[in-house]
Amino acid sequence: MYQIKKITLIPIALTMLQAFETAHHTISERPLTIVTVELLNEDSGEIAVGYGEVQSFADFSYTLENQSVSREILKTVLLPQIRRFSFSNPQSFSIRLNQLTPFASFAKAGLEMAVWDAIGKLTHQSLQQMIHGQGGTVPVGIAVGMADSIDEALTQGYQRIKLKIDAHVVDFENLNRLLKKYPEQQFSIDANSSFTDKNIAQINRLPENVGFIEQPLGENDFVQHAVLQAHTSKIISLDESINNLNDVATMLKCLSAKALTIKQGKIGGISNALTAIQLVDKPWVGGMLTSGLGRSVDIAISSLPKIAFPGDISDSRRYFERDIIEERLRVNNGIISVPRNYGIGVTVDLNAISDLQTEQMFTITD
Repeated sequence: MYQIKKITLIPIALTMLQAFETAHHTISERPLTIVTVELLNEDSGEIAVGYGEVQSFADFSYTLENQSVSREILKTVLLPQIRRFSFSNPQSFSIRLNQLTPFASFAKAGLEMAVWDAIGKLTHQSLQQMIHGQGGTVPVGIAVGMADSIDEALTQGYQRIKLKIDAHVVDFENLNRLLKKYPEQQFSIDANSSFTDKNIAQINRLPENVGFIEQPLGENDFVQHAVLQAHTSKIISLDESINNLNDVATMLKCLSAKALTIKQGKIGGISNALTAIQLVDKPWVGGMLTSGLGRSVDIAISSLPKIAFPGDISDSRRYFERDIIEERLRVNNGIISVPRNYGIGVTVDLNAISDLQTEQMFTITD
């Protein structure tokens, strides 16, 4: 059995190498909250320190849980209730978190990640071993804008290229011509909720090398997504619509999509992500602009045999001036190595965390 002895929350901000454009906002700094957990093995008396990260954003443009909300829920709801809780594995810990609140998926994921890391160190297992992943490397993809160079991504060997588009302004004839220039390359389209049911004909005319379309309609449009999926042979993958396992159940009941974008930091943690992967036909791992710590988790999950498409996992030095891990997660010819050390598999740079800290840390002990 395991018991948490101490938890520390450390707000940090990673500076972007260049401003990152999303459908929701422009990011020049990526705020995260680092969670450290001192975990006791009650049988052996051994203690290990695990690290996790809360991946919510600074404002409410992505979800109603931002960094401030995540930390407040951790401080006032989750941490006081799990200080003396004994548990046998990460899954039972995740169940307890879900019992405490059905909400706050980002907060729960950051805390649970640290527990997975600590248990891996105590049991001398990598995260990949703990979740039964396979292989030493995984194929990866990359997201680019319409104006970005597809040729550069091809040169780097990325096995899937995601084009972010706005259906309100994109010229679909030009898009089709562009896609047909690279018939052997796997693409996906990230629509960022910009499509309507009036775009069905345009979706059906997309060439065969488009593997799937991500989040074509609105976040809450499970029924409309089901109508769209029923009228197209293209695979739809839901992203923004999925914030917990209840959303996954709704997607499956409504037949809203054939694929699911797995973001463990957004769905409530690694345990919830593993459950979702078993429930759906075509799961794959999306990106959350994470540090190397969260990216290492995504790589391990991508090594599961059921993963259907290369994940949105690029080189750890692609986005940030300074990361918080000592290793470099390097993409070579479209693949990336799975971290093999105990726990999440990478070494946290404590000096970097200290230098990047933005607010006073919060600590709770048993």
